[in-house]
This record gives sequence, structure tokens and C-alpha cells, in this order.
Amino acid sequence: MKITGISFYFVLYIVAIVTVFVVTMERDHLLKERDEDIAHLVALYVKPLRLSPYVDTVKVFMEPNQSTLHEPITLRTRVEGPLEKGDVTFSLLNVWKSHGGNMIEQAGDRGAVSNVGGDGIVTYSQAGEGTYVFEVAGYKPRIVREGNTMRVSIRDTTYSIPYSKSLERVDRDTTLLIAHVEKSGINPLQLTLSVQELEDNWVLGPPYRKKIFVGGLGDTRSVRFSGQEPGQIEQDGDSYVTLVWERPTLGTRKFSISGNASRGLGEKDRSQVEFSVNVVPPSFVTAPPEKGFWGVPYVFDGRISGLNPLDLVVAVSHGGRAVRTPVVARRDTLVPQKDWKSFELSILFNGFPIKEQLVPVSSPPPPQIRWLRQDIDRTNNVFTVSVAATDAINGAVKMSLDAQPAGIARLDKVRGSTFTISVNLQTKPSAVFLKLTAVDQYGGQTVSTKQYNIPQ
Repeated sequence: MKITGISFYFVLYIVAIVTVFVVTMERDHLLKERDEDIAHLVALYVKPLRLSPYVDTVKVFMEPNQSTLHEPITLRTRVEGPLEKGDVTFSLLNVWKSHGGNMIEQAGDRGAVSNVGGDGIVTYSQAGEGTYVFEVAGYKPRIVREGNTMRVSIRDTTYSIPYSKSLERVDRDTTLLIAHVEKSGINPLQLTLSVQELEDNWVLGPPYRKKIFVGGLGDTRSVRFSGQEPGQIEQDGDSYVTLVWERPTLGTRKFSISGNASRGLGEKDRSQVEFSVNVVPPSFVTAPPEKGFWGVPYVFDGRISGLNPLDLVVAVSHGGRAVRTPVVARRDTLVPQKDWKSFELSILFNGFPIKEQLVPVSSPPPPQIRWLRQDIDRTNNVFTVSVAATDAINGAVKMSLDAQPAGIARLDKVRGSTFTISVNLQTKPSAVFLKLTAVDQYGGQTVSTKQYNIPQ
């Protein structure tokens, strides 16, 4: 009997261990699925960093008697994905030179890469004739691993999420840039002007800015520009300038920007680029309600058509005082206070106000009483009437009843959103007059009457 008892408890112990193991496995599986779902949502919101060359192969010419270029080779890397690109860190991983189809790694101390206006600019000195391949890496510190969690930075807010291997590469990417150096009897290069997009859409209000890339020169300051009216040219770097239109006007505006390098080389000194911008009034994606009621949630959406919500903030003010810290444009809810007469929504694009709406505030509308249906029960000698009534936010109301003849009608309850009136037909009334009074939580009151003829 003793041996049998030991075996029984041992079996119970084994069953308990197996049960705990199964529960633990199921829990770990669910947690893994949850973590992957969170990682997927973060990847959708935090656009992956992607690098690519602006030009497949940059061609550079040198004089026949030169062994190396006098000026460094300059190549440009395009950055896609992040909205803000100025903090992307670039590094030059490798430089190869082609010899008969074989890649031979060169010394890295002659090359450098830096962030200029959100682009990765590679410079390489003392290049000789041949084809050069540059491997460039980019990193934007938005997702940082901290043990079993990852810290995600989105604008000015930091979030902590479970670690996910799929997010390791979101902030990192590499690309290859190619430059071909060959000897030529032509020393100077053609001046070139170019833009990324030939047609832009813009919202009336903030200044319009457009990058114009300058090629064929080492310094954009020697170029004289014309045709930029009503904008002006700002010098930003060695490879591009910026057209700034401080006060855009409604409609489509075409720009034809001409440049002259003034090197005494005729047509090689001149270039032109054309593009257009369509300026439209700012409009809400979803128009907010025209008026509000104190105590009643006011739901609004601060997004503006054609603009990224991450570039927009919504400020709410009442009587000239801010009542809400600006937040990223999204669907939001505000409950006006009882002493408010109005409040103002102000939409800011990169800190610049572009859309304002004044919302008047008044007391909520009184409750609505709806007479739904009536029935007569000859067996129990009762006539019933169904009624519904709610306040401005579909909340319950307080209901009272008066009837003629007096005393033959009663309510099933005094507070709610649906009510039943029972009329006693024992006295065989030919008609009944009903008067309902509904009072809501805001003090609003509604009176509704109804007379019913009772069939005999």
C-alpha cells in the first residue's frame, strides 16, 4: 500500500509539471505573436531607411596629361523613408577600383561621406583613371535595442516595445555609388540645374521651399541665377541651392530658373530648369462640427488634405488662453466647459498657422421624446404605449407622466432611455390624454403630449 501511494503522488507531480510546461509554451507563443504584431505596426509607422544613388554612374573627365584629378569626386546618395533626414549618419564602408573586371579595395583615408541637407555626399580625392565603387551605409537612430526591449523615438516622444528581430534593419541600409573617371581633351564640365520633382502641390500659408541641384561645378556661389521671381535663391552648399517663395499665392505658378557660371565657356556656363507648384487653400480631411455644446464631447480631426499629419499640430484655445498642449494632428475629443461661449482650433504646419476655426458653444439641445408604438391587451384590459427619450449624447433622462383621465396611466420607470406607459382600461375610457416631461443631465427639458382613442 505504501508503494502504491508513492506512485500515485509521483504521477500527480508529473501531470503538474506537464501542465505547467504546456501553459508556459502557450503563453510564450501568444507573447511572441503579440510582439510581432507590435513590431509590424511600428514598421508601418516608422518608414524603413532606404539609400539609393541619384545617378547610376557619375562620369568625371580629366586632362590627358593628368595622372589624378585635381578636384575630389563628388557623389550623392538619396535618402527615402524617414520624414526628417538631417540626423542620418553616413559612413563609407569600402572603396573598390576596377581593374580588368576585378575589384581591388583602395585606401579609405582618401574618401569621406557627410550629411548635407539630408543627402549623403561622398567625396574622394586623388582619383586616377578607372571605375570606382563606393559602399555607403546610413543609420538613423530611431529604434535602439535595450536588452529585451527596443526604444522607439517618434518625433519628440519615446516608446518602449518588446524586442523584435524584424526591426533591427529598419534604421540601417547600404547602397553602392559608381564613378567612372576617364581622360578627355575637355577640361570644364557642363553646368547643370535639376530638381527632384517637376510638379509640386502646396498648401497656402507656409513659405514654399525647393532644392535646385547644381552640377558641373565645385562651388554654387559662382553661379548667377535669374527667373526666380517671386522667390529668391538661398545658398545652402556646394551641390545645391534653395528657392524660397515666402508668400505663395493661390493657383499654379511655373518657375523657369536659369544659371550662369561666368567661366567664359559659352553654353557650358549656362543651364536652365523648369518646374511648377500648385497652391491650394488648406482644407480639413474631415470638416469639424460647426458648433459645440458644453458638457457634450466635441470630436474633431485636425488633419489637412495634402499634408503629412506628422508635420501638423493642433492647438485649442478659449478666450485667448491655451486649453490644450498642441498634439500631432489626429482624431481628438474636447469637452467644452459650461462657461464657454466659444473656442478656437488652430492648425500649425511646421509651426506656421495655416488653418483656424472658431467654434461657438451653447447649451445642449433638450432631450427628444419619440412615441414609438401602442398595443391593446383585451385579456388583461391594458393599453400600452412605448416611448424613447435621450439627451444630447444619447444618455438617460428623467421622465414624468400626467394623464387624463387621472390615475389610469403609469410609467414603468422614472429614469432611462426607453419607457413603457400602461393605461388601465377597467373604467372603459373612450380616450386617454398623455403628457410626458423629460429632463436631462444638463437641465434641458422637453414636454410632449399625445391623445389616443381607445376602441371599444
